[in-house]
Amino acid sequence: MPDKILVTNYSALKSKYGPKGLKAVLDAVSLMMAADKDRGLSTQIVNMSDPAKMKKYKGAAVTKPTNERQCKDAVDAIYGVAKPDYLVILDGPDVVPHLRLTNPTPGDKDKDVPSDLPYASDAPFTKRDAAAYAAVTRVVGRIPGITGAKDADFLVKLIKTAANFKTRKRNDYLPHFAISAEVWRESTEESVDNTFGSKTIKTCPPTGTAGVGRLLSPLMHFINCHGGESDPQFYGQRGGQYPVSMTSDNVARYASRNTIVAAECCFGAQLYDPVFADGKWPIPNAYLNAGAVGYFGSTTIAYGPPEGNGAADLLTQYFLIDVLAAASLGRACLQARQKFVLSQKMEDPVNLKTLAQFILLGDPSLQACLSDQADAKAMSKVIDQSAARETRRVFLFAAGKSAAESSGFPGKKLARPPKGLHNLVQKIARQKGIRASRSNIEAFNIVGGADYGKEMKARGVQQEVVVVTDHKEPPRKKAGRRSKALPVTRILVAHAQDNRVIEVAEYIRR
Repeated sequence: MPDKILVTNYSALKSKYGPKGLKAVLDAVSLMMAADKDRGLSTQIVNMSDPAKMKKYKGAAVTKPTNERQCKDAVDAIYGVAKPDYLVILDGPDVVPHLRLTNPTPGDKDKDVPSDLPYASDAPFTKRDAAAYAAVTRVVGRIPGITGAKDADFLVKLIKTAANFKTRKRNDYLPHFAISAEVWRESTEESVDNTFGSKTIKTCPPTGTAGVGRLLSPLMHFINCHGGESDPQFYGQRGGQYPVSMTSDNVARYASRNTIVAAECCFGAQLYDPVFADGKWPIPNAYLNAGAVGYFGSTTIAYGPPEGNGAADLLTQYFLIDVLAAASLGRACLQARQKFVLSQKMEDPVNLKTLAQFILLGDPSLQACLSDQADAKAMSKVIDQSAARETRRVFLFAAGKSAAESSGFPGKKLARPPKGLHNLVQKIARQKGIRASRSNIEAFNIVGGADYGKEMKARGVQQEVVVVTDHKEPPRKKAGRRSKALPVTRILVAHAQDNRVIEVAEYIRR
């Protein structure tokens, strides 16, 4: 069986790029296969639109490229038979779609959460609840073309970049570029210290698009700024001002080859069609075009606490920490997701949304750097790497299942929280300056994975989560003037047991 499988849709590729474009993509994939062979990996590509090919995997062909269920079922069939160590989704959501999951925090106005998380879970696509895919067990990444593009040059370039990549020394990735909205300086310093053992960051303001280009040469980037929907810019913040911190043009001109990026920003990994942004590419596409090999970011509105670390802060740093520990990009993504599920309260809708919205863009099989242990190079010649990967996948499959079974999740929505609990949460919210009225307070019973639910039942307890979402759109643009303001969303999550508040978390929109 192959170590790595690329899943795509030849029919959709041909429709998007034409016959010559499809051939160019497949020629590039052949180069990748040869490069992977030199790395000790056997690689195959599977056309999900081919009935004969899918029959070999005991699955049905994808007859409609936009049909999410067909695509998820096809991936499950392929994975179920081949069990590859690495699964690569080839091209953007206009060829292999994201699965649109129900937004756990609908008060923030995200219609849904476009996600690759279900492809990384063996749970069948029977529902759009993100909790159904919290047992994350597969190493998955996406090599995306430009959404809506007419030629295949960009996608071909990315495939060749992955094929030509050479693993580097860990010290090459320790120098870093980190930028934060000024209001989150301390939180970003904490994240960067946890990741790199250094608190060296830039803040916006004063750092911004005018001078940020000269700072982009390091190979590891951590970005904790604001982002907007279909927007080629990230933003800083001081008070009510939102200066531009960096743009896709900055990245295109100054970013280095082999860069790896983790971006907390809202919509930081949204693969929009550039026609919606006056032809400007999304920032992740700009990074990949500049030669970046991995980008970890969010498809929708992301969150972190006003102080300290939580939600997006944690998931992004978990990813980078494992990359620096010599994991492949895909394994780092999988382990970050599993650690997040196991260590955070997944009954918190913000955490559940965080798990669903962050995706890996890039070839998941690439190992950015080697371990800095003295004997690592010598031992690598003795160890059977294929057997070692297989052993890790067995462990990670079990770990993903265990993490989900040990977690609680939001269950049935309550028509109305118990009066005493409602009033207490309302009081807490107002003390924090969060608007709290009957219209923006929701409550849910907590259900658990197998182990969590069993223990709740054994102890005879009932758990609830109460969510207050305070969403404010920016002021309307005045005639002749362009507003620099962004939407502001604050979420208060109160965890309760038997109608008694036991923990409170606060989040703000990134």
